[in-house]
Amino acid sequence: MSSARIINTGSALADNPAPTGTVMNVSEEKRTPPAPRWTFPKREGSGDKTWARLGDEWRALDGVIEGHRIYVKWTYTDDGRSHLSGLHLSDVPITADLLRAIQVGRLENAGQNMANAMLDFLNDLIPLRREKGEDPDAFADRVAKYYKMFSGISSKPAKMISETSGVPLATVHGWIREARLRGKLPPGKRGKAG
Repeated sequence: MSSARIINTGSALADNPAPTGTVMNVSEEKRTPPAPRWTFPKREGSGDKTWARLGDEWRALDGVIEGHRIYVKWTYTDDGRSHLSGLHLSDVPITADLLRAIQVGRLENAGQNMANAMLDFLNDLIPLRREKGEDPDAFADRVAKYYKMFSGISSKPAKMISETSGVPLATVHGWIREARLRGKLPPGKRGKAG
């Protein structure tokens, strides 16, 4: 049994009330299968040794290659644009067919969508300021959270915190140093300002 679909190619006019159209056999129409669902697993408590070895800049992604996890890294420009800058495959034979099957454009879009969502979220944040009488440990926690969020979309998170909070950059650097000394952030890397 063949099914058909009418595709309307014209509009109904007052002097021609019947719409014009073309009948097409649906079985002849090429359909693109739906793209597989990609998921970003949570890092905390995952026990993923590869992810731990790669570092915080990398994200795990399931569903790109059936039965395998890949790891991707995006870099972000100061204006919030993302660029795919790393792709890690492990425990899977790498072939030309496999590499062609990876939808790089979709990976780039995923990074940009994450960046846009993060920028919207960050623009709605309450500016980071030290409140009078605030517990220093609680403030260091807040500084660490802001730093981690902003470092997800910028290579200069301290500068972004400074600009969005209306606080001098030197002050933000002091807060970050204090958060590091209190163990809320890992030690800084030599030659890498942030």
